[in-house]
Amino acid sequence: MIIYFMMFLLMPACYLLLSHAVELQKRTDQNKILKVLSFPFGLLVPVALFITLLACSMVTWLKSTCGDVSFSIIVLQLTSPIKGTDSGVINSIIKTGIIPPLLVTLTISIVYLIMVRVLYNLEDLPVKKVPAWTKICLEIILLIVLVGTIQIQGTKVGMWEYIKSVQEKTDFYEKYYVNPAKTKLDFPSQKRNLIYIFMESMESSYADQEDGGIMDDNYIPNLTKLAKENINFSDKADGKLGGPTCLEATAYTVGGMVAQTAAINLKLHNSGSMFGNFLPNLTTMGDILNKEGYQQVFLCGSEGDFAGRDTYFTSHKDFHIEDYNAAKKEGFIAPDYKVFWGHEDEILYKRAKKQLEQLSSSDKPFNLTMLTVDTHFPRGYKCRLCKDKYNRQYANVIACADQQIYDFVEWIKKQDFYKNTTIVIAGDHTTMVDTSDPIWSNLNNNYKRTVYNTIINADCTYKENVTENRDFSTMDMFPTTLAALGVQIDGNRLGLGTNLFSGQKTLPEKLGRGYINQELKKNDKEYNGFY
Repeated sequence: MIIYFMMFLLMPACYLLLSHAVELQKRTDQNKILKVLSFPFGLLVPVALFITLLACSMVTWLKSTCGDVSFSIIVLQLTSPIKGTDSGVINSIIKTGIIPPLLVTLTISIVYLIMVRVLYNLEDLPVKKVPAWTKICLEIILLIVLVGTIQIQGTKVGMWEYIKSVQEKTDFYEKYYVNPAKTKLDFPSQKRNLIYIFMESMESSYADQEDGGIMDDNYIPNLTKLAKENINFSDKADGKLGGPTCLEATAYTVGGMVAQTAAINLKLHNSGSMFGNFLPNLTTMGDILNKEGYQQVFLCGSEGDFAGRDTYFTSHKDFHIEDYNAAKKEGFIAPDYKVFWGHEDEILYKRAKKQLEQLSSSDKPFNLTMLTVDTHFPRGYKCRLCKDKYNRQYANVIACADQQIYDFVEWIKKQDFYKNTTIVIAGDHTTMVDTSDPIWSNLNNNYKRTVYNTIINADCTYKENVTENRDFSTMDMFPTTLAALGVQIDGNRLGLGTNLFSGQKTLPEKLGRGYINQELKKNDKEYNGFY
């Protein structure tokens, strides 16, 4: 930003070297072709300058706030409904990404006009305007700089690679996608309840190094304990905490949810709500459980329609949406109450307990899918329950979330419905923060960041060695969750996922994540059939 600022300030100064060429100015100002070419100067130069600076500042904001996210995620977020977005994120974009380029553009424009006026008063200019040839030179320079900037910044965020990949065709889904609607699924005679808890941005890295994480202190001791006492599928050995990776277009909330409940990635055409339909031809876990007579609720503390989450769950299938707006209607919070993305997780867990009491009072099995929010980037939300144990807010927020989820699980274990209920706790994706943040000081290229997962009270048999040294993705959670409910899956594969309990090789184990990610970016006829 500083380099661009200095460069554009020097441009008008360069005119001083030629300010005495009055006769040249008179001749060029009378040339009709030069007049036409210089005409858009007043609009073109400021706009080009602003866009150039804006591209630099937005990429800088993106890298420092979200880390190395794929460009497909950027496109999906830009094209998704933004209603309900945390005002802190929007304010951060405005303050860091938009206001600085705007101020720099205004400053340079004002300085330029002042210099022209000064030169006129010094009689170095015959009229109060910039010479036509100077305008044309600046227009050309600005356009060259703008194109160069877009090229450089586009490369930084993977834009050119994305544009190239979407033009390529693949038959990846035709080869490897297993349609759940055409797969034999045998449920047990007594169907088990499911509580699926998506923990915002929760990853295994937050444990200490001894337990498989990367931190000096274990910020998630309770989640570590739950993982060790129950089932944790890990990419590591010796009982160390680990988990799945996020494949292409799954490393953000709605993409992570689709991956874990349908075992596909989420591409641009499907982002947000599609006039009441979200991937209408896709069969998901919600569709399967609905067919088996489950009551289904999606519970979150933000607005459900952000990024089309409510549309996804109501389309697949008949979920009752309990979001931030529902909390106001039901009296959990005041009509004008809002913090962070809606309301904090302390209230979410109170609502979850009430939902479970209501759902368990019926003779039908239930699926409560819920999403926490306090650990959302960039620093999380520090609620009244959070302690100041660490010198970084995000670390304290993570530790607080760790305690709250543990207390909630302990409450569930005391309820009558627990004996017939399976609990899945999983991060929706890895944290979207810049790895240069001090919290990541121990991170190195040899460490693989993975999504947290644990399954409590599963109803299936498996060999213990299938839980360790696995190379898998969040897509494998879909068939694995059904298997944890006691469902027998013919072939042990659904979507692009594999039932981890079966011990069969996952697609990442067979094909490699690099190859899969490249194919998932491409245009796929089978995938297009989902919408």
